[in-house]
Amino acid sequence: MNNNIIKGVSVGLGTIFITSNFYTISLLSKKPNLPMFDLPVSKYSSYEIQASKTGYRIRHKMHDPRIIGSVETSKKPAGFLGGSKATVTKRTQKIAGEKDVTVITNGQLTDKQIACIKEKAKGESTGKLIGTSVATGTGLTTSLANVPMIGWFLAGFATNTAQREGGKIGGNMASEFNEC
Repeated sequence: MNNNIIKGVSVGLGTIFITSNFYTISLLSKKPNLPMFDLPVSKYSSYEIQASKTGYRIRHKMHDPRIIGSVETSKKPAGFLGGSKATVTKRTQKIAGEKDVTVITNGQLTDKQIACIKEKAKGESTGKLIGTSVATGTGLTTSLANVPMIGWFLAGFATNTAQREGGKIGGNMASEFNEC
């Protein structure tokens, strides 16, 4: 009786394995009618595919942004007490859907961009110095240092926070003042 059970289980398992092998071979032998394309896709890429049973054609552009240029002309007060008007022209280039894009030609920064980077760095440095001075000069850090157990931590945290925020404000002010 045990011999018949073992034979039945063996025949059943053999049938399952043979059937699964035939099914796997039939799946692998089927080819799709149209080719599969695995093109690199990025935020600004575009491609066009025309495929048929006889062949296909692919047109692909890896970086295809739409550039929007704008020129703004405005008159701002100038001179002593704003007695005269100065005409200011501002040119910007943007990629459609983006807020702001700095255009670099041939991988090199322009003289204006270099000057803007330097001015922003100067503003951040001065802002950090002023932020630290305000935190220590107003007695904030001294007051926080007197808190039992954690005063040393609070004083350092307040000084570093004032320095960091002062740097941000100073850098933004320098950028806006120099129209960067």
